[in-house]
Amino acid sequence: MKNADSSHSPRCEIGRNSLLKTTMKRILVATDYSEPANNAVEYAAQLARAFKAELVLFNVFKMSIHASNAMVSTTSIEIQKEKNKHRLLEQAREINERFGINVDCEIGKDDTVESLKKITGHHPVNLVVMGIQSGLVAYKMFGNTTTAAIKLMRFPLLVVPNQVTFQGINKIMYACDETYLKDGRELSTIKKLTTTFGAQLEVFHVLTNHKEGDKNKVLEDLLDELLSDVIHTYRYVHNPSVYDGILAGLDQNPADLLVMIHHKPGFMEALVKGSHSSQMTVNTHLPLLVIPNEQAN
Repeated sequence: MKNADSSHSPRCEIGRNSLLKTTMKRILVATDYSEPANNAVEYAAQLARAFKAELVLFNVFKMSIHASNAMVSTTSIEIQKEKNKHRLLEQAREINERFGINVDCEIGKDDTVESLKKITGHHPVNLVVMGIQSGLVAYKMFGNTTTAAIKLMRFPLLVVPNQVTFQGINKIMYACDETYLKDGRELSTIKKLTTTFGAQLEVFHVLTNHKEGDKNKVLEDLLDELLSDVIHTYRYVHNPSVYDGILAGLDQNPADLLVMIHHKPGFMEALVKGSHSSQMTVNTHLPLLVIPNEQAN
């Protein structure tokens, strides 16, 4: 068990064997033992098993407001820390036994995003998974951490809605804007998922200008080169709003996973919260994978 701010603390690794060399070696999932978090852990474990990757259970120890206000003794705090550590360890053992994967544990302090930043800085991961509660009210309670993690964007981040259970990944919808494709590096995660699950990859583009034709040849020429080793198709929709266009595309042709490249402030947050014209949010439909445009792996 390792604290985020102590890079030399002993590690807790369940089922440690000689880790197979895979294209996705380490998947981290954040948990606070809530319903959305537990669902995300299940989803992440399924991915780790498919990739033969190590799964890292990440938890941030926080004292309750009541305990903080009550001036709890140092001894009591240490007891609570040990209980939290034991709970995380038990969850790791249970996941190891059920899925037959290597499971590591990481414990951060106080701030989830800062702890996540430290952990991924010391021990890089290929994917971070976080759960999110459906609905706007719950989003404000739980989703702020997810939004902050999206803004951090040093790693691919998979946001899993609490009511979506893992049923395999048969179709991936990649909502793409060629303007933000710097090179092929940021497509590596998409290709890993597509090939591992044998999924259908659909490149989806919203034509926001009414003067545009029915397809984008520049986009297709670029992606045909970048995705030359993966079978893919294209689909377009005319809509003045990118958000509404994506929602319409998902309604017309459902997918198991929506993928987007993070490219400008505010865009992803607006997408996660949902568009102004719809009561439904994207995250209530399917998992959302957000990939940083500067991804180096």
